[in-house]
Amino acid sequence: MPFLEPLAQKFWDTYSGYSPTVATVRGEHGFDDHLRQFDDEWLDDMKARFRSIESEASNVDTSALTTQNRISFDLLAHESGVWATQIEQRFFVSAIDPYLGPHMSLLSDTRQNTVSSMSQAESLLGRYSLIPGYLVGALKAHRKNADRGMTPATASMERVFSQLDGYLSSGLDDDPFLVLELPDGLGDDTWKDRAADLVRESIRPAFEEYRAGLVEHIAPVSRPDDKCGLVWMTNGEEIYSSLIHEYTQLSETPQRIHDIGQHWATQVNAAEWAEIGQKAFGIGTMDEVFGRLHNDPTLRFNSEEEMLEHARSAIERAWNEVDDWFGARPETPCTVVPVPPATAPAMPPAYYMQPPIDGSRPGTYFLNTYKPEQRDKFEYESIHFHEAIPGHHFDRSLASEMEGIPLPRRYARVYAHTEGWGLYSERLADEMGLYSSEIDRLGMVSADAWRGARLVVDTGIHALGWSRQQAIEYLQRWTPIGLLTIEQEVDRYIGMAGQALSYKMGQLEIMRLRREAEETMGSRFDIKGFHDTMLVNGAMPLPMLSDAVEEWTASAQ
Repeated sequence: MPFLEPLAQKFWDTYSGYSPTVATVRGEHGFDDHLRQFDDEWLDDMKARFRSIESEASNVDTSALTTQNRISFDLLAHESGVWATQIEQRFFVSAIDPYLGPHMSLLSDTRQNTVSSMSQAESLLGRYSLIPGYLVGALKAHRKNADRGMTPATASMERVFSQLDGYLSSGLDDDPFLVLELPDGLGDDTWKDRAADLVRESIRPAFEEYRAGLVEHIAPVSRPDDKCGLVWMTNGEEIYSSLIHEYTQLSETPQRIHDIGQHWATQVNAAEWAEIGQKAFGIGTMDEVFGRLHNDPTLRFNSEEEMLEHARSAIERAWNEVDDWFGARPETPCTVVPVPPATAPAMPPAYYMQPPIDGSRPGTYFLNTYKPEQRDKFEYESIHFHEAIPGHHFDRSLASEMEGIPLPRRYARVYAHTEGWGLYSERLADEMGLYSSEIDRLGMVSADAWRGARLVVDTGIHALGWSRQQAIEYLQRWTPIGLLTIEQEVDRYIGMAGQALSYKMGQLEIMRLRREAEETMGSRFDIKGFHDTMLVNGAMPLPMLSDAVEEWTASAQ
């Protein structure tokens, strides 16, 4: 469609300019020598660009369009509106957070960069030279937000300090700005030397100054642990309301989401603990099962290598069973690597990164192997199935491999669909017979209870005024997750407000869509067709996903 392609390109270029480190990771190299800016003039210009795209896409009459074109316009409108709102509110443009912070756009994204030419490598040196100014601008933005009453949580700041200290105390051999692999035959012997000079003389001093600025100007006004949620912050309720829309696309109040989570964590999952716990251990109450899971040292890992082998074995087993459940499957392989040591203490148990545009890196499953002896082995098969196969490696890699589809569709950022699919995949793995034992099936229940409890904790913190300790104690009561992970996760919810809602709300919607399709189609229901419908169009807001399933159901009549 003539109008669609230029509008999609306009969005792609605008988003790439707004988040250039993400663009490079995706394989979009036109912005390799750029970094985000934080001054009001630049941000207002970016907001206006996104609003313009949102308006153009929303005003298209899609009633006579093909399904693919309709999805494209609707998705452009949705994503443009999300980014414009974020910029308008300012808080998450320069979040002080161990996941979303401007320092992580450097330390984490840079590690994933790939280049196919020396000109691209030279452009990255141009980016490196901008880092001091970038961090100065970020600190100014932090201070401006603080002056407006939009302050970070102390828990988030402490995690950020841990990451900054980890980076500044690390050796140059593993510095993220020096790990870039240059193309064979095109290598410049001086590139790494020049990059190392920038790291020593410019980048690391800039990180030290950034850290000192946070200590001096931001830490004293950060929100304490008993008032860690957005509800305690200027404009916090408005920001949280927009985050519910961004991460669920559903018209639900915080209290309603809170109640849904309570129902799953304290009733549905509590009953499953008793049922499966009886099969696994011969004990039949949730508290007894938790006690066994907490206190049995054989249920912990012994080493990083054991964790990595555990993941690779589960992923291979899952791949061998996909034929009966999927018609579509990704061509790119899934590789398992440990989370880098400098950032691992503040990172979640695992996460997935989809392949870039040029296919220069496979789908990558990052497994957090920090302190393996404190990590509960019984939880990890469900994590593998969520993050890799049949979870994110299927939904994200299939999206990146779509042909004849605008690039924004292939890399759409719609968590309710993608994380809902990941959580659905943990239950699907049980249907596929992938869990090694009843104990490992308890990991599936643990993961589901965790996501249900997330609804309670996220809304509790950000809408109902819960303290950090109150959130920790709730997760200790209703999940068997270890304290190390609980503290990491609560701090994640504090900083990434709303994102935790996407998992369970998305899973429940996918389960509803499947249930209704099964009821409507009866014996004609095809599980492969349903799963392909979930995946082959890329990530979509949940109302659009519902429309896609309805169309598939009708077409199969």
